[in-house]
Amino acid sequence: MFDLIDECGKDLKRYGYTIKEVGEFGISEAYLKVHDRKESEETGLAEGEYFIVSCPFFSEFGQDCAVVMVNCLKNKLKRCLKNFNYKKEDRVLIVGLGNPDIDADRLGKNVFDEIEIKPMNKKNNIFKFCPNIFFYTGIDTLEIVKMLSQKLKINLIIIIDSLTTSSLSRLGSSFQITTSGMTPGSGVNRFGNRICKETIGINCISIGVPFMIFSSSIKDDERDIILTSKDVKEDVENASFIISQALKEAIK
Repeated sequence: MFDLIDECGKDLKRYGYTIKEVGEFGISEAYLKVHDRKESEETGLAEGEYFIVSCPFFSEFGQDCAVVMVNCLKNKLKRCLKNFNYKKEDRVLIVGLGNPDIDADRLGKNVFDEIEIKPMNKKNNIFKFCPNIFFYTGIDTLEIVKMLSQKLKINLIIIIDSLTTSSLSRLGSSFQITTSGMTPGSGVNRFGNRICKETIGINCISIGVPFMIFSSSIKDDERDIILTSKDVKEDVENASFIISQALKEAIK
């Protein structure tokens, strides 16, 4: 299974997939829009917009690179918000998916921790939630998010989760933003129900970074175990900072 759209095995250039160099630190930006059901069926991707901001080994470049990455992600998020007619007074629910007990799968929890809210302010319109995984709670994440969204009268849902990749060079270095929602556990073949506008009735933005890779992507391995980098804890912390800063600047 794939999480990053350009690892789907299809020739996405036929559908308008583009990639360009930003010019600093080797950063590149990719874009694809899946317009309708026909394109969705042909590509295996849900309808919506897809952005990928990549910077191989960005953690080695330091703060200057981080600033550029934050700006790139912020611009993509603002574009999504504009298309959704987002207003500053809209009520936003930020959902951190994944298993916080596993370093490679705690991107959602880390971003959750980084986002500051004002719960005592009656005008607070930013909410956050970290539902953990189905195997711990026994509750479908979709149902929890739907219930909260209805109760809190949410206008926009932002979902953050760790992804998988088939390329070692993309571990911790490719940030994918989509408007098509997200399926919890899809990258590790543990399929939950998709969280998206079609299932909840609310616009969704998903943000993910791959920190896991199947051993079969590196060499033939009948066990096909999930691997991650030795520095994954630091990599997740770096990515969490980038995402949280971009979110703060985009939705403020």
